Order: sequence, then C-alpha cells, then structure tokens
Amino acid sequence: MHLNDINGSNLTSADLSLADLLSGDRAQVQAVAGAFYRKVMADDLLAPHFARTDMNVQAGMLAEFLARALGGPGPDEARDIRSAHARLHGLTDVHFDRVLGYLAAALREFGLREEDVITAGAMVETLRDDVLNR
Repeated sequence: MHLNDINGSNLTSADLSLADLLSGDRAQVQAVAGAFYRKVMADDLLAPHFARTDMNVQAGMLAEFLARALGGPGPDEARDIRSAHARLHGLTDVHFDRVLGYLAAALREFGLREEDVITAGAMVETLRDDVLNR
C-alpha cells in the first residue's frame, strides 16, 4: 500500500471506537497514518524533518506504533521512541503540538469518537519527553 493510495473511503464510520480502529488487520490504522502524514508533509515546519524518509515505510511504522501505543496488539520488537527521534535535532514543543494536532485531525477524519481522540492524544502525550529527547 502506498501513502498516496490510502484514501480511507471504505474505512470511515460515524462512530468508530478506538477498539474498532485497532481490531482486525492494520488497514484502518494505516489509513489514519497516511492521512496524518499527508498533513505533516504539507506543514513547512514539520516536512523538512522527513526530507530523507521513505514515507511509505514511515506510515507503516507509525501504524504499528499507534496500534501498540493505543493499546492494541503489535510486534514485540517495538523501536525505542527516544532512539528513533534522537537524530532529529531542534525538535520543540511546537513540533510535538503540531504532530499531536494532526494526529487528532486524522483520527477525527476517520470517524473516531471524540472521547477516543482525547484518550489517544493523552496516550501519545506521555511520549513528549522521549520524542523531544529531554
């Protein structure tokens, strides 16, 4: 699946729960990851941090990360989030806040219930210091 191929047209629901999003195959989480990265890559502050990144691979890694971070099943060899972001110098709370906002927007775009968007945001928020390497 390519980032540009993820349109989510068959993956939306007016009342999708976090459990629904994480159940079954990774198609829904991958669609959310694709929508998220389209937003990130359109942002002049964030896009340069992905200049040398294969975005199809990145979207797949994010889907697996989201599945695990949000309480779903995932591979046991999850990559350390601090190490994964160590090479990204100059990241600040502004960067993290934008990423969090785009993630919430992508989850809403796919019909995730607002209480679950808030829960997902709170779970990702716990990673702020690791992502920002502080």
